[in-house]
Amino acid sequence: MALMSFCPGSKALKNPLPEPITCSGCGEELEIWTDEFKVRCKKCGAITYKRRGPSCIDWCKHAESCVGPELFRRLKAESPQ
Repeated sequence: MALMSFCPGSKALKNPLPEPITCSGCGEELEIWTDEFKVRCKKCGAITYKRRGPSCIDWCKHAESCVGPELFRRLKAESPQ
């Protein structure tokens, strides 16, 4: 059996992918990446926040070393409190 060399919870943070999200201002379909929490609409200028539950960034004592200090600090700063 192969062991994972990373936490599966950090995969979408370390290797982000685009996701569709609907603008909260005008309903336009926007693109947001899995490592982002907010996006500004190019059509109306509204900022739309992605709904999210707790992630490893919020509770894992190894999160900073797992995703790297730069990404960890950015995600903590952008994370809704």
